[in-house]
Amino acid sequence: MKPRRKTPLAWKNLTHDWRRLVVAICGIAFAVLLMFTQVGFQNALFDSQVKLIDDLEGDIFLISKAKFTLASEKRFPITRLNQARACAGVEGAYPVYTELTTSVLRRMQNGMGNRGFPLRSIGFYLDDPVFDSAAINHQLTRLRSQGTALIDAKSKRSKFPFPYDDDDALAQEQVELASKNLTLVGTFELGTDFAHDGNLVMSAENFAEFFPQRVRSGDPLSVIDIGIVDVLPDANVDEVRSLIERSIDKDVQVLTREEYREAEIHFWDTSTPIGTIFMAGKIIGFIVGMVICYQVIYSDIADHMAEFATLKAMGYTARYFILLILTEAVLLAIVGFVPGCAVSTVMYTWLSNQTGLLMVMSRNTIMLVFLLTVAMCVASGLLAVRKLLSADPASLF
Repeated sequence: MKPRRKTPLAWKNLTHDWRRLVVAICGIAFAVLLMFTQVGFQNALFDSQVKLIDDLEGDIFLISKAKFTLASEKRFPITRLNQARACAGVEGAYPVYTELTTSVLRRMQNGMGNRGFPLRSIGFYLDDPVFDSAAINHQLTRLRSQGTALIDAKSKRSKFPFPYDDDDALAQEQVELASKNLTLVGTFELGTDFAHDGNLVMSAENFAEFFPQRVRSGDPLSVIDIGIVDVLPDANVDEVRSLIERSIDKDVQVLTREEYREAEIHFWDTSTPIGTIFMAGKIIGFIVGMVICYQVIYSDIADHMAEFATLKAMGYTARYFILLILTEAVLLAIVGFVPGCAVSTVMYTWLSNQTGLLMVMSRNTIMLVFLLTVAMCVASGLLAVRKLLSADPASLF
């Protein structure tokens, strides 16, 4: 004798009116899209902001104590890097130079200059192992010529409209950087962030030619923006970091890679209103979804009140009805999440291509929004089920 199968009452209640179900799915999917948008932009802000750190080699980083974020132009003498290089456990120490304020790129057409836009210029000694980027490392030979640079292919196209897919055409472009002729000899990918609309990479020697004003009456390469320290394979990174911190002057911060990433993210999360704005957006999406889900479940309960009253009269307990409504809520969350996630994936791809931001549909992002969607629907179900539990069966007949 085959065991009797229980009637999937929760699913039957949801699907007895397909038009209402489709409207409910659209509403929940919209709430899911709202939450994905807020989470995506917030993650893009943080991931884009630390992308340069991720693309640099090195175990330990030296930055000025006055440098509160990567975008701030606070520097320190290169002698601090030499002090770090002399510490035990250090394999090598290398300078990285960045410039934003005077790094204005202007596209020339027919001998006339268009409006210039600032972008971040990054300089380094080509023989130093600075970048963990195959695109940059494979084009080092091109950068050895005077007045050359690689341009970030993810720079904002509206400000830097170059033929990024054709190196020959790119090299023919007439370009000025800081009012000096520049030849673009190739591309790499770094991406924009909320402070930089594009990036250039060049040799330290070319960097000094374009930005000699970094030091008044002195060597522009005598002050650096980021110091990169490689630790010997058998050395402990934390111990070397502590040793460097004790050995060099106190105007420099000594951070491990993870500490540097966390410090940068912490700045943007707590020192600007951006984190609060995105949190407000997620809360609004959550509330919108709750209202939609509540309306769907409440209407379903109202339509089937007579049937529920019959079940109550037959002796079904409050626990049964709570589980029934919660099951409906979870089913709504699942069927609404799937199309919302699909649309959000397409939107992430489009926004990433349009803005250059790192809009990545990661597993953590999907899991976070899915849990928020389930919580949203369950909370709505718990609010709606009060009507059912408070109903008197005798008053319904």
